[in-house]
Order: sequence, then C-alpha cells, then structure tokens
Amino acid sequence: MNWSYLGTALVIIVVIRLVKAYISNRWGPVLVPMLEKVFGTTKWEELVLQHVKKHAVAGDPDSVMQTFDNLCTTRKWTLKTAGKRGEMIDSVICDTKPQVCLEMGTSCGYTAVRIGRLLAPGARLLTLEPNPQLARVAEEMLQLAGLRDKVTVITADADDVIPHLTKKYDITDIDIVFLDYWKDSYIRDLKLIEEHGLLKNGFVVVTEQIGDSQDTDHTVEYNTGAEKFECILKPVDGDDTSVGRGGGHHRSS
Repeated sequence: MNWSYLGTALVIIVVIRLVKAYISNRWGPVLVPMLEKVFGTTKWEELVLQHVKKHAVAGDPDSVMQTFDNLCTTRKWTLKTAGKRGEMIDSVICDTKPQVCLEMGTSCGYTAVRIGRLLAPGARLLTLEPNPQLARVAEEMLQLAGLRDKVTVITADADDVIPHLTKKYDITDIDIVFLDYWKDSYIRDLKLIEEHGLLKNGFVVVTEQIGDSQDTDHTVEYNTGAEKFECILKPVDGDDTSVGRGGGHHRSS
C-alpha cells in the first residue's frame, strides 16, 4: 500500500469537508432562498419535514418546534425566528392578542407553527407562500402540529392575494403583519394592504430592518393619499428583527 497516496487522499477529503461546511454556514442563508425560487423545495425543507414527522409528537406544536430547533442546532443551520427572535414574536402575540395575523413568507412553516400555537380561540393566521412545494411542506408541518384550524396556507404572491382578502377570506382588519421574504417588497406590500383598508389603528409589523442604517431607531414613511403613515422600527437585543407599531384607518362604509 502506498501510504503517501492514502495520506494525500485523506487530506483531500478533509479539505473538501471543511470547504463544504464553510460554504454551508457562510452562504447557506443566502443560497437557500435563491434555490427555493429557482428549483422549488430544497433538500433542506424535505429533510426537516421528514425528521419532524419521525420525532415530534403529533398534535403538539411545542414538540414540533423543539424537534425543528434541535435538528437545526445539530446541523448548524440558521433559523431566523428561533432564539431571541422567536421569544420576541411570542411576546408580541401574547401582548397584542390578535384576532387576525398575516404572514408573508411561509417557507417550511416554522414561524406559522410558532404564531399559531399562541393564537386565542377564534383567532387566525393567514400565511402566504408563492412556492407550491414549500406551501405543501408547511401545510404538512401545520397538520402535524394540529394547527390547521387556526392557520391557512395560501399558495400565491402577496399582490395576488391582498386585494381579495375581504371577499375571499372575510378579512376586514389585520392586527399583525409578519414580513419574512424579499426586503424590497416590504413597503410595497404594506402600501397594498393599507390601500385596501385592512390596517387597523395600532397595527403591528414584525420584520427585519429595512435599509442599511445601523442607528437604534429606523423610521419608514410613506404617503397614501392625504394621510401619512409612520412606523418606528426598533431592533430587538441588537439583532436585526424589528417590531413596529403604526396608525391605520378603517375602510369607509
């Protein structure tokens, strides 16, 4: 046996594994959303779904979340709405006691499970996911968590759904909007929601920061007719998830 060749082969294998791990950790959060748009469901979502189905307790949303968390920790995957961000979302739900929530960017359904488990009887979450394969994964995740009666997954883009929320889904007011997709669409979609009279006074927006400023407070303003809406975004514990409260108006009768 040529030990020099064997040693070289082992070094190559180690280097490949190190490079693969670096790319996964450094660029995974960037590449995964891009791949989702191009190719549909990635191995990541399918692997998560199968793992949760195997190890979580059916009908127990906390078990579904914990199983999801454990898998992501083991594989060093970044889960944007876990940890402090997840605790922030929990506190917003508990403090606001919303009747109607709208999430844009369902992905595999983790955040929808997190929100849905805290909703009061009769309250509901509508979550939008344009990728049909990802929407299917989310629906199965919510079914496993026992939350299909509280959470509705809508397979469509925001601009195709928002104008029809009242007629098709009997939505007249939205208490909380969760934005977790392409940042350049945030303001556009908030404007669209407002234009259809769906933002009630004191509505809450939970999102990542908009813009590149590193200041403590960020103000997003936009004009809609004669009214100006202002939303103050405050980072949570130095992270880039933010909660904003804004004014709104009801649709004229």
